[in-house]
Amino acid sequence: MRFFLLVVMIILVTGCKKDNGDDTTVYKWRRDLYRASVKKDGPAILASSDPPVNLSIYISTDFVFLTEAKKNKQQDSIFKVSSRMLAYKYEKL
Repeated sequence: MRFFLLVVMIILVTGCKKDNGDDTTVYKWRRDLYRASVKKDGPAILASSDPPVNLSIYISTDFVFLTEAKKNKQQDSIFKVSSRMLAYKYEKL
């Protein structure tokens, strides 16, 4: 009986472990910056933080070393700060 309870406790502890987001693996990313295209009949706003190429204007490319969490934070940050006018598109290398 004790063995069974011990096994159940181990399963519950390892199975309920939450991802804490402390991923320390650094990846090399290709980061493209896009700007929303301007339209006469409405505001220039990108639809998402991963811009479709045909609805946006390419600005620049650079290469950065970031974790997944920092990449996501930067992607959301530029999108919000620019009032949905600028967006990064990342590609893991």
